[in-house]
Amino acid sequence: MVMTKMIEVFSHEVVVPVAGLTLVVFLMVCDILSGIFKAVAMRRGINSTIGTNGLIRKAGVLLALLVFIVIDSLVELNLVTMIPTDLLSIFKLEETQIGLSHVMLCFFGLFELVSLFENLGEVGVPLPRFITRCIERLKITLEGEE
Repeated sequence: MVMTKMIEVFSHEVVVPVAGLTLVVFLMVCDILSGIFKAVAMRRGINSTIGTNGLIRKAGVLLALLVFIVIDSLVELNLVTMIPTDLLSIFKLEETQIGLSHVMLCFFGLFELVSLFENLGEVGVPLPRFITRCIERLKITLEGEE
């Protein structure tokens, strides 16, 4: 069961995906802690400029997520409607609502997870080979687009 919270904004109900938002915030906290651990372990010291920039970025991500949540509630976009009904009935997803905010929660959560694994890998924590390969591929892909 997906946890959601209803909030009324301008006489319109806004459905907040509490579980997804909580997971992203948890991953952000883990990423911050792993960054601090990396700075201490590599004897670089904690740099307030780097920390402040990271916190500002994370605040921007949370603000963007909140904007997507409000937009989803106002526009009532459901991406599940793009899936054929036969497939929906097989997986029993007829009543499922997936909006743009859910997709963005997945992307931002994935970015936080990748950053967390990068920090742990740089410190020397052994990671499964498939995770390091995925991170390497993702870096190559992102660097090629810049």
